[in-house]
Amino acid sequence: MNKVKIIHSGDFHIGSSRSGISNGRAEIRNTFFKVIDLCKKEAADFLLISGDLFDTPFPEREDVSEIIDAMKSIPETVIAISPGNHDCACPGSVWLKESFPENVYVFTSFTESYDFPEKNTRLFGAAFTDPFEKLSLLSFPKELSDTMTNICVLHGDFVSAQTESVYNPITSDAISASGFDYLALGHIHKRSDIKKIGKTYFAYCGCPDGRGFDEVGGHGVYAGTVGKEDCRLEFIELSSRKYLTFDVDISDCETSLGAAGKILNHIKENDSENFRKNLYRITLTGAVPPEFSPSATVIEEKLSGEVEHIKVTDKTYADPQNLKQLATDCSLRGIFVKKMLEKLENASENELQKYQKALKIGLTAFEREVPSDDN
Repeated sequence: MNKVKIIHSGDFHIGSSRSGISNGRAEIRNTFFKVIDLCKKEAADFLLISGDLFDTPFPEREDVSEIIDAMKSIPETVIAISPGNHDCACPGSVWLKESFPENVYVFTSFTESYDFPEKNTRLFGAAFTDPFEKLSLLSFPKELSDTMTNICVLHGDFVSAQTESVYNPITSDAISASGFDYLALGHIHKRSDIKKIGKTYFAYCGCPDGRGFDEVGGHGVYAGTVGKEDCRLEFIELSSRKYLTFDVDISDCETSLGAAGKILNHIKENDSENFRKNLYRITLTGAVPPEFSPSATVIEEKLSGEVEHIKVTDKTYADPQNLKQLATDCSLRGIFVKKMLEKLENASENELQKYQKALKIGLTAFEREVPSDDN
């Protein structure tokens, strides 16, 4: 049974930037070049780009030129592009205005198809022609091949039946009725597993590189083989750097510098390979001595030379046992602690965190001035 090698990618958003990185635009573009290199290495028959290659229908000339040059470098690979909601095939868009290499096939309307007999494949796709698409592009008539592998590349929103979406709603029933051997989906930036409904395998490849803390962890593409009712794809990570979030328990720390050291050790243990390049949001947790209020500013400054970017949020709370001892002191601080413990004892779930924070700030104020960004 004939199979073809594919690389399923999408949602590059070339032209956009990355939070916390000064040269983020270039890094996003470079990720596309990594995919091109992967096509060369794997001798891919098809590179499927399931929408939002660019962040806009009208990308900058430099971006377009470099992308086209990269596409020319893999003439043996068919590049199939389904414009998405960000880079829709609207009048004047790059897809209708630009001349792409002969190996590039851009879908510019409702369901279209191209035959590649030498690869035993019929390739389907459709395009957003506007930033919003309420109709299901998957529901338009299509003629499947009985002998060739049927592959479709599409940008859209996988939703439950009767759920409305303005981003090409795709339902389980529509996928099952499509009859494709593989449906390469884009739009959702978090990768899905390879799934199967009816005879159709399908997946979201996710974005190939994260651009912010709403796209945490590793990102990449799917690569492998697809044939008649056969799909063997694996995920290949390509992230140039990662956005990561960690909770770090600092119950055993008594200073902000000590907390910084523990955070660094935690990062190295959980993200040892490229930890200096990555970007972190750290949440401090645990019970700490009442007199210790971790300074996010001090911790961030201490770690700024170790990692590319770090933001610290303090969600520690004062150790209850120590607080009870403090509440017995005949001092202004003791009275404050006693009153706050009474409030905590009677606090609702919604009030609890607010009172815990107020207690910490108050105790810190007895020791030193509280910086505005630490409260």
